[in-house]
Amino acid sequence: MSLLTAIARRLALAAVFVFALSFSVRSGELEDFHAAVADATQDYNAAMATLETSGQEETAAAVQRFRQSWQAINERFGRQRPAPFADAQEFMTTFVLVDTRLIGVLLTIDMGNRKAARDGLIPIAATLADLSARSAPRR
Repeated sequence: MSLLTAIARRLALAAVFVFALSFSVRSGELEDFHAAVADATQDYNAAMATLETSGQEETAAAVQRFRQSWQAINERFGRQRPAPFADAQEFMTTFVLVDTRLIGVLLTIDMGNRKAARDGLIPIAATLADLSARSAPRR
């Protein structure tokens, strides 16, 4: 075996290793994104339950916790998107729209309008479900 052949084989092996490593990092990144969306969904559900059962102060706190979960996803994955969202034009727009909606919900809670707060929160469930489905592990 010539020196050139040996070097070429090592380079090919290194390329395969780097590709496999990048795939596992990407896969882990997608799993982390999916878990973050699941956590945010729990906070969303808690906010909806609190809206139906508690007063203004508790509801505002629960919506604020959900908003923090939502913002944490944006901060972590906004610049380096998981693979299914790499080319999605609406990815960043979705985060801005939901955050804007949450600000409106918090304002309506402060005004004591439970129905308007509920109406503001309800559409977010579909966004969370979509993000969860698109980031779910493939079997």
